[in-house]
Amino acid sequence: MNQLAIFGGVPVRETPLHYGRQYIDQADVDAVTEALRSPALTGGPRITQLEEKLCKVTGAAYAVAVSNGTAALHLAAMAAGFGDGDEVIVSSITFAASANCVLYVGAKPVFADIQADTYNVDPASIRKLITPRTKGVIAVDFTGQAVQLDEIRAICKEHNLTLIEDAAHAIGTKYKGQPVGSIADMTCFSFHPVKTVTSGEGGAITTNDEQLYRRLLRLRSHGITRNRE
Repeated sequence: MNQLAIFGGVPVRETPLHYGRQYIDQADVDAVTEALRSPALTGGPRITQLEEKLCKVTGAAYAVAVSNGTAALHLAAMAAGFGDGDEVIVSSITFAASANCVLYVGAKPVFADIQADTYNVDPASIRKLITPRTKGVIAVDFTGQAVQLDEIRAICKEHNLTLIEDAAHAIGTKYKGQPVGSIADMTCFSFHPVKTVTSGEGGAITTNDEQLYRRLLRLRSHGITRNRE
């Protein structure tokens, strides 16, 4: 075996292996320029356009755009009502945010095992970890593969748990013909440069539950409402 590069050997690669390499074309540049020159530099009509597009892509009834995928998970955990003394079952292989969002609200992440063939969370492991303190499950679509949503949803329904799907890599994925984003109680997306679709940063939560949607909107805007009725 050749000597490792860190010990003076020849590197395997001449150039760095980048974490991600996004595709940006002139249309993207023009869209950003147009936004920068518009009256609304933040919180403008493009937010609504994005949310409407996400609903079309995912089949969800509602979408809430946020600053990044971590914020999406954080708001979803808050909207679910997780808090002190609660346990939330999460996948043991994922980005830190999938578990950190549980800590943000004072709850305890409990790590479930994964399946060897998909690296997705194992429904059987979820079932074994449920206790009287369990309040939810955060299931990660690892590398864009949808988790076993039918079985996990059934477990959550049986035990009255909130299912949050971390679909950071899974926009456009379908589970048994149904788009990811319209199946779990809440689904979180990320638009970080290493994700399927990027806006530089950004994230979103989709849901079919109007009550959760209203709660997410209030959380996004610090509880400030502008309803003139």
